[in-house]
Amino acid sequence: MPESDSLALWARRAAIKKFDPSKAIGAADWDAILQALHLAPSAYGLQPYRVVDVRDPAKRAAIREGAPQQAQVTDAAHLLVFALVTDFGEPHLDAHLARTKAARGTPDEALGIYRGRVVDGLLGKLDRTALLAWQARQAYIGLAAAMYQASQLGIDTCPLEAMNLEVADRVLDLGSRNLASVVGLAVGYRSEEDVYCKQAKVRLPRHEFVLEI
Repeated sequence: MPESDSLALWARRAAIKKFDPSKAIGAADWDAILQALHLAPSAYGLQPYRVVDVRDPAKRAAIREGAPQQAQVTDAAHLLVFALVTDFGEPHLDAHLARTKAARGTPDEALGIYRGRVVDGLLGKLDRTALLAWQARQAYIGLAAAMYQASQLGIDTCPLEAMNLEVADRVLDLGSRNLASVVGLAVGYRSEEDVYCKQAKVRLPRHEFVLEI
């Protein structure tokens, strides 16, 4: 894609407040968004969060009851919920190392050194609150990947930080999976009635935002 076209997509992108519920996302495009999420980077490659594709309309309606002003929850073609792995720890690291060995044939000695670095620099260093904050930062990398991939396909998104997370956890029964929601993402096509996405973007002057030092 030419650079000018790519930048035009960024200029078009907006946090959509009103989606068109009559417009569905094609299966191939939706799969591409999920694949981008699956391939998104995370620190140490650990993927310490999961993504819930909420397909049940009744569950989406119940989640919206907890944040009635967020019509995006039900009106967008899809709703994704990013959830932290609440019991994340060394067993998850060891499972990751096993996958690494299977995929790459990495020697056990090298894996042992890598394991020590992760334990010393992360799992054995951070308390529970700090670890969850680190996990949330990784989830937001995935959030950005999904938003970017959608924009490349001409599909709109709206991150939902004000979503009632306690309600989402209960409706989706995330606690039984040792998960806790951290942010939502509505994905679909904007309504022509969404006035906000037609307004000019407001940003700092670039020389104030990008500091050349």
